[in-house]
Amino acid sequence: MASHCHYFLINQMVEAKFATLLNHSKILLRKRWLYGIFDDFVTKQLPHNVTWGLSLLYALEHKGDRALTSTQGELAHALRFLASVVSQSFIAFGDILELHKKFLELSGGVNRIFELEELLKASQSNAVMPSNVISVPSEETISFRNVDIVTPSQKLLASQLSCDVSQGKSLLVTGPNGSGKSSIFRVLQSLWPVASGRLTVPSEGIFHVPQRPYTCLGTLRDQIIYPLSREEAELKMAKTGDRSTSLDDHLRTILENVRLVYLLEREGWDATPNWEDILSLGEQQRLGMARLFFHSPKFGILDECTNATSVDVEEHLYRLATDMGITVVTSSQRPALIPFHSLELKLIDGEGKWELCSINH
Repeated sequence: MASHCHYFLINQMVEAKFATLLNHSKILLRKRWLYGIFDDFVTKQLPHNVTWGLSLLYALEHKGDRALTSTQGELAHALRFLASVVSQSFIAFGDILELHKKFLELSGGVNRIFELEELLKASQSNAVMPSNVISVPSEETISFRNVDIVTPSQKLLASQLSCDVSQGKSLLVTGPNGSGKSSIFRVLQSLWPVASGRLTVPSEGIFHVPQRPYTCLGTLRDQIIYPLSREEAELKMAKTGDRSTSLDDHLRTILENVRLVYLLEREGWDATPNWEDILSLGEQQRLGMARLFFHSPKFGILDECTNATSVDVEEHLYRLATDMGITVVTSSQRPALIPFHSLELKLIDGEGKWELCSINH
């Protein structure tokens, strides 16, 4: 009996809250409807009515000499000018009525940018990694230990994944579309948390080349050395001991290696066009690989970043990475890349099953 009364009270409270919400929604819709009628009348109907009224008054003043040709021309010109002035005046008034919407949109955008800056500052100051992601300074291996790859919607893509990627032993991740290849890379980049298990990564020496290429604002030089500035890039070259070659000469060699030196000859080092507009998808992907070769990390995480290039160009880029000693973790469907890897991780069905096998060259 008590539980029945309790249920009855909860039901009454829910119905009362719902009735309040329903009344508020009705009032809000009514106000929007009335405001729409008022706005439409002010910006569209009222200018025509006012124009016709003023035109009628103007015409009545010249009713005695309407037969004169000169008067008719003056009258038509005056009426056109009057209609233009009245219409523009009411349109401006309508824009003033719409200003509050624009201010609300601007306020929302500024608020989102402020929250993003606060989160970036917090992440940079704390530099806290997930509890089951271990960053080891001297580590030379990317290690998965019983890691569950789970999407934000809690779909299990790979169950208890265990795999080691040591230097010189590149890994190729394969599987059908939707099986979770890109999800593994999101976990590696700490974009998605590790649901269970442990992921060990080097604290430095990892460079990610995403599936969708990106360009930055700046010169052709800035595209290759991103995210470093020119001064930081020159300092990086000085630390590597290569003092005999200037930065631009080194970058030119990289462009020649990725077969984009014609961009330098066409645009020059200091041109700042919108690179997304003048570069094809394949050129943007090769520019991303040029960025990888400049930074020359121990590990390169390549998420189908060359699928818009031809097979021979793709093989050439992977051969360059191998010659430079970059150990790659690749997601791809192309069989031509198999010889450049030592291990293959097969994601079978996107339901948690996977298989790790060695590649015999």
